[in-house]
Amino acid sequence: MPKTTVPCPQCGQMVTADIRQVFDLAEDPQAKQTLLSGAFNIIQCPYCGFQGRAETPIVYHDPEKELLLTYYPPQLGRNRDEQERALGRLLNQIINRLPPEKRKAYLLQPQTMLTFQGLVERILEADGITKEMLKAQEDRIRLIERLMTASGDDVRKAILEQEKALVDADFFALLQQLIEAAAVGGDRRSAEALLAVHRAAVDHTEFGQQLKAQEDALRAAEDALRQLGSRPTLDQVVDAFVRAADDDLQLRALVSALRPVMDYTFFQRLSERIDAAAGEEKARLERLRERLLELGQEVDKLVNDAIQARRQTVEKVLQADDVEQALREAAPQIDELFLQVLEEALQEARQKGDLERSARINQVLETLDRLFAPPPEVALVQKLLEAPDAEARRKLLDENRKLVNEILLQQMAALVGQLQQQGAPADVVQRAHQIYQEVMRYYMSHQVHL
Repeated sequence: MPKTTVPCPQCGQMVTADIRQVFDLAEDPQAKQTLLSGAFNIIQCPYCGFQGRAETPIVYHDPEKELLLTYYPPQLGRNRDEQERALGRLLNQIINRLPPEKRKAYLLQPQTMLTFQGLVERILEADGITKEMLKAQEDRIRLIERLMTASGDDVRKAILEQEKALVDADFFALLQQLIEAAAVGGDRRSAEALLAVHRAAVDHTEFGQQLKAQEDALRAAEDALRQLGSRPTLDQVVDAFVRAADDDLQLRALVSALRPVMDYTFFQRLSERIDAAAGEEKARLERLRERLLELGQEVDKLVNDAIQARRQTVEKVLQADDVEQALREAAPQIDELFLQVLEEALQEARQKGDLERSARINQVLETLDRLFAPPPEVALVQKLLEAPDAEARRKLLDENRKLVNEILLQQMAALVGQLQQQGAPADVVQRAHQIYQEVMRYYMSHQVHL
């Protein structure tokens, strides 16, 4: 992102920072998520100490929905002509990037949003999120605010009991977004308060307990898979299922991971265990066999449905005039299964001697490598974690100064939040948080002295 001078929202002094003003889904499929999260244009004012998001003009473009929105913060105090000139330059960036055949009428009539909240609500409305859904989200936000200011865990417990209908998957998703945004913004106090809210919501609500049970089952399944190693025997696999027989969540996780080995021989070996057992243990193993057959069928159906969906997506991409744009639009479905289907299509084309289709598939693969290669910031995060001390980390940051940006901060903040959510050992979380703070200080110091 280009360096831009913007006024501090608190004291008005001009501050130089990395500022993003154009959120164009045609160029960046993640632009919407970035904008909605609020974790962008973060500044630290060297004059008054303000940390937070800078006020700046914003243009949002979603070509699929033919949605073009503009927002000019009234706090900037510019007249109408100045606002239109500033927004016009941003709009031209979007229009000039589009080929002539994609320049439709809606681009000449951008919708003006008077508030940032109005901008967010219009984006959500285009996604089919109703006012009732927005109202429920506002209620969740107010609940989180109440829980953050509660005097103790007993008070949080009482509040959660009163508002338990609001504590659902959307509540925890929102809470996670706020935790990550606070971490990215360097607001440690808010991050800690939000983590306390998360712990209380897990401990004192039915949905929280269900979520904890799912996470515990997943961790137990992961432990079981690690113990099996890379080349387990059939008896070891059967043993793993037998140990998990009374935990349906763990069984589901194991079936998802081990479905390929659950063949005739597997069930024959399990049947031998049943024949050798007696009493309650025999009945338990019989229930296990019946449940594994049901779960296996469920997984097979899910996999088959997913394969069919990926095949349709692959064909859509292969038939598209603009491969890159088609891949950007298909981003949510681009995963290991998508790549597997694409590779199978390539092998089939080669066997048939279809050189034109083979060349097209190779073009798609090359475009994928270019578009979805992990950012270099990810590799830097790993190096920072492996560095032995602060001096070594400082050297890494100096050597990779261009990579010390908001993306790196978001990666580090997400890592800290993930470790905390997964219940990692305290020393591991503390070390990750310490490294995040070092990176934040380094980033801010170089912003200030630009």
